[in-house]
Amino acid sequence: MKLVIFGLAVSSSWGNGHATLWRGLIASLTAWGHRVCFFERDLPFYAPHRDLAQLPRGGELVLYPSWEDVLPRARSELSDADVALVTSYCPDGVAASRLVLDSRAQVRCFYDLDTPVTVERARAGEAVRRLGVSEPVYAPEHA
Repeated sequence: MKLVIFGLAVSSSWGNGHATLWRGLIASLTAWGHRVCFFERDLPFYAPHRDLAQLPRGGELVLYPSWEDVLPRARSELSDADVALVTSYCPDGVAASRLVLDSRAQVRCFYDLDTPVTVERARAGEAVRRLGVSEPVYAPEHA
């Protein structure tokens, strides 16, 4: 199985709990023989604190300077992906989500690594921009 992930950062664990989670998941998935391609925008505040240069065998880290620069590669990787996933706080989350939804991946999903923050903002009637929603998200009282 091939997974293509568009996320915040896996290359730097500096102030970034996302990296820890992804490193563990990717290590397990690749150990089981799955392929993982993780797209991460090369952000200036993570770059000097990078503590991972490459993923385990079966995994590939794609650091990119801008969405426009990586778009052809992202399309190529998605062309044979079984799972396409966008995570919370992905710098290019809206564009990546559109690309994922247009892909042929059998599973196309959003993984919210910060669900309590998202739910709290939705309940407060605040916009959840990382989901590509500029208007407040409706959240039922019992949610």
